[in-house]
Amino acid sequence: MSQTLPKLSHHLVDDAQYNLLRSVGYLTADERRDIIDACEFGDVAHIKDKRKSGEPYITHPIAVAEILAGFRLDRDTIIAAILHDTVEDTEVSYDEIEERYGSAVARLVDGVTKLKSSSHNKQQNKAATFHKILTATLADPRVLIIKLADRLHNMSTLDAVRPEKQRSTAQETLDFYVPFARLMGLNDIADYIEVLCYRNLDSEMYNKISDKLLQHGLGRSFQREAIHRYLTIVLNNLDLGGHVKVLDNRVVIYRQFFRNRGEINALLRHYAFEIVLDNIEACDKLAYYLIKKYQIDDENIADNIRRPLPGGNQSLTLIYERDNDVIKVTILTKQMQSAARLGVIGAEHASDVSQSVIQASLRNMKDLVDEDNLDENSPDFAAAVSTINELMDYLHSSKILCYSPTGQAYELPQGATALDFAYAVGPMVGNVATGATIDGQAAKLGTVVRDGQQITIEVDSHSEPKAEWLGFVVTNKAREEILRWFKDLSPGDKQRHGKQALDRALKTYQKDIEDLSASDWTNLLEWRGLSDKQDLFEQISSGTLLPQLVVSRLFSDEMGALQAQAQSDARAQPQQLIAGVAGVELDFANCCHPIYGDPIVGHLSRHGLVVHRHKCFSLDDIRKDNPYQVVQLRWRNDKAIQQNDTSEYSGKIRFSAYLKLSLVLSDEQISEVIYHLRQLNIGVEKIDVRSSDTVVHIIVRSRNHLAQGIRELRSLLGFPNIMRLYQL
Repeated sequence: MSQTLPKLSHHLVDDAQYNLLRSVGYLTADERRDIIDACEFGDVAHIKDKRKSGEPYITHPIAVAEILAGFRLDRDTIIAAILHDTVEDTEVSYDEIEERYGSAVARLVDGVTKLKSSSHNKQQNKAATFHKILTATLADPRVLIIKLADRLHNMSTLDAVRPEKQRSTAQETLDFYVPFARLMGLNDIADYIEVLCYRNLDSEMYNKISDKLLQHGLGRSFQREAIHRYLTIVLNNLDLGGHVKVLDNRVVIYRQFFRNRGEINALLRHYAFEIVLDNIEACDKLAYYLIKKYQIDDENIADNIRRPLPGGNQSLTLIYERDNDVIKVTILTKQMQSAARLGVIGAEHASDVSQSVIQASLRNMKDLVDEDNLDENSPDFAAAVSTINELMDYLHSSKILCYSPTGQAYELPQGATALDFAYAVGPMVGNVATGATIDGQAAKLGTVVRDGQQITIEVDSHSEPKAEWLGFVVTNKAREEILRWFKDLSPGDKQRHGKQALDRALKTYQKDIEDLSASDWTNLLEWRGLSDKQDLFEQISSGTLLPQLVVSRLFSDEMGALQAQAQSDARAQPQQLIAGVAGVELDFANCCHPIYGDPIVGHLSRHGLVVHRHKCFSLDDIRKDNPYQVVQLRWRNDKAIQQNDTSEYSGKIRFSAYLKLSLVLSDEQISEVIYHLRQLNIGVEKIDVRSSDTVVHIIVRSRNHLAQGIRELRSLLGFPNIMRLYQL
């Protein structure tokens, strides 16, 4: 570092500036001078500000800039990081930054600046800020990496704040920033932040696994070196140029442990390696050798070279066992490795297929953001809350990627149908869709699609949307486009479409609309509180009533029980917690035991509507042969149940659930389990101690209630693995 650095306001600020300048040697001399100027400017702006720890505040943004320098980011990003809190916390204005450092820096600073309004609550302010960061990131992805580096530094220095604040910051980061970063392909920085989230969320659990990692550190190190040597020998024997790198897989171990996905001692025997080769042919050659040698089955092979992950990351991943160790090998080229570090920010260096996948994620998020929601001068805070709730659902949903015949990638939620794919391509395709070809096989529009499939949508320019489609589409985009099409119709056309939809639904019962008796119509109109058939048809085409449910109402075997149920206390039955099915005979499947909060679908059977978890294996054949018999369902939003309000629901809402504990409970432990679960108002029906595990039969109100019980038991019993059994 040839230039002499100016003295700033405090020796800690001088140190921070010195460390930053050591990290930006890759920039030009002029760019480094601008960075020194920004350090001085920021130091003066924040001169009165202190961190909770007592350090000068400017040390934080300079440290954030140093983190970004590790990614070799450009001059504008580094300066924006140094000044990222100035507009929010000091007298410095957007115009001053723009005049001094340029419009790009000013826009980046504005993108990470929080929105605050004294007339709105904390949730609305937070949602408006998230909305602004999302919108700014879609315009310039560097906004997100500045915010992530800011979070990384903040999360590593949370010791100075109170424990509740530590936990809330960690949860917010885990809920929003980490999945957002992964979707944008920024996995390196997301890994570091995720580990810090766990440290701040639950120090007891974090310390438990950290201590175990330390205890086994030497043995793990020896084992890593042995596997590394072996993989290097394999490369040499196959005459493949490249190198083997040991990966720090602690983030995966912490994640699996915190999410109750594995026993601690088994997780300690997991190792990860990255092998960088010259080209895709070399990747395939190595993968073929390892697959053959270790007899790796298909479920442990992920070819994300041809089919990149959401976020665009490409690699070929193999997982196999060797001497009781679980070894994960990620094989990729130099180009893939380079693109994987910066995701969307380095997208121009990625392959065409990777760029297509990144664009698929960006398209979905752009669809979520209505640009009118948040005007700079007059933000709509309520609209921001709605958008961010949708974004949270999207970020946390399992995603798949499907491809058009030309190789264009489309990102969909797991469980999406061919019709959802059609609407992802565009409303001009979805509205005239008649069928699909999936991997060369003819399929119905209601067929659930799977990751990596190639889909061709069959269209007919004379075809029109059908009201029953609303029963099986999964994506908001498809639903909104169908509803928009029907909304623009005349009342007469709406009635015609509703009548046709009901007639098609009746055909699944070998009936048609002419077969309905006067008493059938009386029953239906009384059920809906209507006076005319045409109003019923209009409800069907407006999306407020599914024709499938009308048929279920008419032809389920137990009409008497149905009518008795309709007159019962709406809050007293779990069935009444499902939205939009009042007056339809409904039962819960014993094959998967869904509980309030589980993602659910309904199967239209002769016995009425049967509620299943959306992943229930027993639906696979039904979806293949009669996909229109499976309809999307959702729970009624009930805060009292979500918050476990026992006063309102005591004894009324009861769901059975079954837990398998990976240890054999003693009599003393059984007594403790019963006592602690009852303290949480969780009923215990039976405890079955078996030769190598224990199954506990419990009664809960919701998925959240169940999760609370699992957390309590893990802490009580020394953090064993606890699995929910969906079928005994």
